[in-house]
Parts: sequence; structure tokens; C-alpha cells
Amino acid sequence: TYPKRSYYGGPDYTCQHCRAIFWYHERVQSQSSRQHIVYNVCCRGGKVSLPKHRPSPPPLHELVRFDGGSSSNQFMRLIRQYNSLFAFTSLGVHVDKSINTGNGPYVFRINGVVHHRIGSLIPEPGHRPEYAQLYIYDTANEMQNRLNIVDPDGDALPDPVIVSALIKMLDDVNPLVKKFRMARDRLHSPSAPEVAIKLIGTIDGHGDRYALPSSTELAGLLIGGSSAGVSSFDIVVQSHGSEFKHISPIHPALMALQYPLLFPYGDPGYHTGIKFKQPPTDGRENVSQQEFYVHRMHYRVGEPNPELCSGRLSQQYQVNCYSSVEASKLSFYFFNQDLLRCETYQGISDAMGRGASNGRDVGIKKMLPATHVGSKRYMQQNFHDCMAICRVYGPPDKFTTFTCNPKWLEIIEALRFEPGQRASDRADMVVRVFHMKLDEYLDDIKEGRVFGPVRAVAHTNEFQKRGLPHSHIIVWQSETGHEPSVEDVDKYISAELPDPNIDPLGFSLVQEFMMHGPCGPANPKSPCMKDGKCSKNYPKQFRSETSFDPAGYPLYRRRNNGIVTCKNNIPLDNRWVVPHNLDVLKKYQAHINVEACNQ
Repeated sequence: TYPKRSYYGGPDYTCQHCRAIFWYHERVQSQSSRQHIVYNVCCRGGKVSLPKHRPSPPPLHELVRFDGGSSSNQFMRLIRQYNSLFAFTSLGVHVDKSINTGNGPYVFRINGVVHHRIGSLIPEPGHRPEYAQLYIYDTANEMQNRLNIVDPDGDALPDPVIVSALIKMLDDVNPLVKKFRMARDRLHSPSAPEVAIKLIGTIDGHGDRYALPSSTELAGLLIGGSSAGVSSFDIVVQSHGSEFKHISPIHPALMALQYPLLFPYGDPGYHTGIKFKQPPTDGRENVSQQEFYVHRMHYRVGEPNPELCSGRLSQQYQVNCYSSVEASKLSFYFFNQDLLRCETYQGISDAMGRGASNGRDVGIKKMLPATHVGSKRYMQQNFHDCMAICRVYGPPDKFTTFTCNPKWLEIIEALRFEPGQRASDRADMVVRVFHMKLDEYLDDIKEGRVFGPVRAVAHTNEFQKRGLPHSHIIVWQSETGHEPSVEDVDKYISAELPDPNIDPLGFSLVQEFMMHGPCGPANPKSPCMKDGKCSKNYPKQFRSETSFDPAGYPLYRRRNNGIVTCKNNIPLDNRWVVPHNLDVLKKYQAHINVEACNQ
């Protein structure tokens, strides 16, 4: 078990194999099911060995900075638009823009399934060139053609000077761009032969240890419609035609085609057949897709980290990687239904046995296992587990939330490695610190340091609209019966501002994290306002003592003692305090709501 420390400091441990950074608390977990050295997560103890990223070429190296000048700041804000100008493939998914209202940090969220597609080399008559076609068609007006496809972000548009410099950079260093330029030259020749580009879908390993081939092996040029050497995994992009080619999530050129600004050298991405440096104990020989992306997304000091340090484009890339991993898992379940014994769920007799009165539910269904997070069977299994706890121990006694604080010192110190970065730019770091803190909070609850001895704990994690993770936790206490008492509520829960003269730290923490609103007439546009009133029923009423209403809900003590704080220049008293545990608040310094459950 790890030594208890209230503050862990910044990253103070580096993986001896791949130099990924960790906090001390992450090295060894306290729970027996997780007692392992955490560097197994980043590279599995040196078994996953991939080439390092090369420094970005100029001018990209000077533009991808958070502490640069005005041009760099403008580039980082529009980096997704700049990348879309040079992407070879489309991001076939609906991007939800409604979440970014300007009231919080930028969040990249998608709905639906991602489909990366690439069209012909030459656009159809009457259609403007897009994506890969921009590298071939009407290159004399290439910059203007690229600017014409921009989806403006408000009033901001890409800088033509930067676009021109990036065009020259990719022409010089990107082998995929060179292949498309070569196809352009062939198509513009007097004989104008039939030209196609082959995107190679299989890459062989070299020897016992995996070594990536050169980037030029990702694409090849086919002259005269030749199909020699084209395998079933290759994608052939014809010069003419209206058919779009779908690019698989495991195609080695997928990420290089979609994110040329993250991979300006056209480096191969994940594909099947990547060997472990040393085979793990489970008998597998190949690196999984999730292990590949996990290794790439661990921050390493002193090395280029484009997947993590490219602002909004990094967010899009990380969501895309997650979607690719999920798509691969779902594809495996689709083609391996026999392993899940799904024949027991099919057939008319089974449907009738389940009480089906019509044929709507009859047919072949694709089942997801209970191990797939978010599947129906996964949710049912966890729900039944919680109901089993309630059957044995009765209803829970306490409910608490644990919300991430992006101003935690661990996050602030980790961001100093890349000057100018904010917490919203590093979702990976925010989630890792939150998980570290949540593990300790749950450990404190289970060991009786928060609510006394407990019999059971259940929790679920989710993400707020602003992108911060938080957890909902319910607790079954050992020292209480089925009837809550006023003494028990007052012992663990407070809904008042501490006296700033007696407890200045407690007062400042409640003032910063546990004050609701202001809402109501003072702020009618507050998110909690529904139909002209606060959905959380704030402000509450002053109460000299804690009590319970006829329905069993607790009414916390909120004395009119004259202690007031200000938020947005609006005075707030005890009526606006969110119930909390002061000792927990002082230790974790985040929004941690604590409530007594209605029994």
C-alpha cells in the first residue's frame, strides 16, 4: 500500500523504459486488484516499443505553441480549421457544436459513428474540389480553393500567409503529399494516362522486433489502371468516379491522412501485426489498438508530444482514437457472436418465452458482452449488483458527489512542462489526477475516515457538460439503522459558512466551492433556472435546527448568524450554501456535495 499524503506534488516518477511521467500515488494502487506498477500502462514494462516522434518542421514548430505571439495564438484557436484544409479524408460524423456556448472551456463532442472516406482524385463536373482533390486539381489556385472550404469559426478565418507556408512545408516533408503531387503531374502530362493511388493497407514486421517501415511505403502510384500488387486490404483511389472509399480504423495511413498537421512526416499509425518487444505473460504476440494509442498518448518530457500538445486538434484526435478502438471492438463482437453464445437469444420460441406478442423482436440480434462498457448487459449487471446490496443492507445512508477541480496543484504543476497550456487543453492529465484523487476519497470512505464504519459503497463516474469528470457515490453506514437521526446528519454534514475569524480556511473553501448561484432575479440566465425559478430550490430557508420534512427529506440547519460572502458582487448567506463535509472539503479542495439519503 502507498503512504498517505494529502498532497502529492507534481509528477515525480518517470517510466524507466519510455520516460512517461507519473505521480507517486499512481505507481502502486492500494486495492489488491490493482497492485501493479503503473508503467505497465504506458508501455507494459518496455514490451511496447514504438519510434519516437520527430520535431515538427518549420513553420509548424513555431506555430504549435501556447505561449507564442499573436499569429501562434490565432493558429492554435483555429488549428482544427487549418488541419481540415490539408486533410486527405473526411471526418464523416456529426460534430455537436451546441455545447460550446462561450460559457466554459472548448469541448469537442461527436454524435454517431465516425466514417473516414476518400473520393476520386478529380472532382465530378460542377463540384468544387475537396480534401485529397485539392492536392491535384487546379493547383494554380490551390490556396484560394482551400480557403473556400473553410467553415468559419465566428468571424475568424485562416491566415493566407500561414496556409501558404504550410502548403510548402507539406510539399517538402510529407511523402503522402508527394505521391499526390506526382499523380497530378502524371494527369497533366500530354498523354494523360489513367492514374490511381494505392494506399497500402498491410505493413510487415522486420525480424523479431517490430520496426516501422519508411513513410513512403504508405502509398504507391498505379499507372495505366494496373492492379498488380494490390491486396484486399489496400485502398485504390481512382482518378475519376463518384464512389467514396471507406478507410478502416486499422489502416496504417488513416491518421496520417486525417491529421497531416499532427503527422507532417506521414508516419504510419496503428495496424495489425505490430509485435511486442517481449511477449507478455498472456501469450499474445501483437500490440492491441488500445495499447498502441495509450503508449502514444503518455506525455514524455523533452520529446515531441503532438497528440497531447496541439490544443483543440488534440481533442479531436483523441476522440477519433477512442472511436476507432470502439469500432474495432464492435466489429469483433459482430463477427464473433458464437463466442458469446448468442444463439440462446434468437428464434421465435425464445421471443415467445420472453413474452413477445408480435414479431417486432424476432430475428437475428447482435449481442454485446457484459464486459463492454455502456452495453445493455453491462448496465443491467451493475444495476443488479446495486440492487443486491440494497436487498441485504437496505437503502443507503449518505449520498456524495466528487467533482474535479482543474486548479488542483497536481494539474497546475503538470501543465508547467508546456508553458501556456490550460487544463482544458490536457483532458488526459485532468482525468488522471481526478482518478487519483477519487481513488483516495473512496479509500477514505471505505476505511471509515469520512462517515465512520461503512458496510458498502457504490459509485458511478460521468462527465459534465463542461468536460470535467465527476462521480456520484452512495454509502451504507454501519453505525446507523434504517431511520436517520438529526445527530447523525449534523455530525457529517454542514450547510453553513464557517466563521472567518475562527476558521478562515474553511470559510474560503466554502466560499469558493460550495456556494450555489447566484440565481433567481439576480441572475435569470443561470444554468439552474427553469421556468423562471431555480430547479435546485435555492435560496433555502433559514433554520435553527436540522429536521426532516413529512416526506423524509432532510432540512439542514442554516442559521441566520450574519455571516455573508459575495459572489459576482452579490451577497450570499447560509441559504445559498450547498451541503458538504468540512473535513473532506479541506483535504480535497473541490466541489464535494454530501447529502443524507431519504429512507
